[in-house]
Amino acid sequence: MSLVPPCEFSVKELLPAMRSIIATKLVKDKGYPLYRAAMVMGVTPAAVANYMNKRRGNAVRDIIERDPRLMEMISDLVDKMASPNGPKQLSTYYCILCAEGKRVLKKNGLDLPSCLYETNIILK
Repeated sequence: MSLVPPCEFSVKELLPAMRSIIATKLVKDKGYPLYRAAMVMGVTPAAVANYMNKRRGNAVRDIIERDPRLMEMISDLVDKMASPNGPKQLSTYYCILCAEGKRVLKKNGLDLPSCLYETNIILK
């Protein structure tokens, strides 16, 4: 039995890897300046620079980037973030991306416990 919540690995490794990809796509693909990308992502410009320079979010980034389905989902989120008429509250997409990210990691030999969100999806 463990007192470590299922989201702990996700918050420490999976989320930063996805943020790293999102930051890179916003700046390189969408042409956002670092400050604008930071504002849209809800992080500091220094964090965006660290993500871009691969000083943050590298633990599982390569695994994520090799999965076409997850990368398509991340690209869709980036498109929504960059859209002037897109939804303003996109944080719940992280739960969806996290669940998909865990599926990808499991496929690559890293089995992580499910969270309440994933359990509810499975039960419905």
